[in-house]
Amino acid sequence: MISNGHLRRLSVLSLVLLALAAGAAERAHGDAEGCPAYPVERHFLPWLDVMNYTLAPNGGLEEGAAGWALSGGAAVVAGNESFFVRDRADQSSLYLPSGSSASTGATCVELLEGTMRFFVKNTGSLLSTLQVEVLYRDALGKQRAHTVGLLIAGQRWQPTLPVVFLANLTHPPLVTDGTVDVAFRFTPRGLGGRWSVDDVFVDPFKGT
Repeated sequence: MISNGHLRRLSVLSLVLLALAAGAAERAHGDAEGCPAYPVERHFLPWLDVMNYTLAPNGGLEEGAAGWALSGGAAVVAGNESFFVRDRADQSSLYLPSGSSASTGATCVELLEGTMRFFVKNTGSLLSTLQVEVLYRDALGKQRAHTVGLLIAGQRWQPTLPVVFLANLTHPPLVTDGTVDVAFRFTPRGLGGRWSVDDVFVDPFKGT
């Protein structure tokens, strides 16, 4: 026979397990007080990355330049990244010659070691690099930009390594409810770069 004490302990344990399960679901799908419930998938599993990512606004460029800010000759062109991680029917990517720049729209993320990944190639000078910046507003409403990556790439499409960006939001001062809207800017550096970017993904929910 199970004693009343054992029953109470089992009840408490059940409540704890339910709370943990609910918390995990919130982290995976967002909640009303945090980020929206973005759809997430393990797009980089073929490269042994088990994290869940969501597409940045029009991060696949399949809606043309909608949601992006392009300058200096940056353009949406025909030709998708060669792995087609989203859809075999995808057919567009972003072209970035030297002197150009492109910024995504904003994605809400939770404040704990957020990462982003995308696909990239450079058919121009190997001396050119691609600067990746995270853009956000600080507690005073001032727009901030911090470099989170300076990449090199070959002439064939490859996924980047995970680019960690939230550590850079700790200064200047940032006060939030645990979430922040971030965008990303891509800028070729050096002469002769002919960069292509496609399928920009963000891990918005603490790596879940």
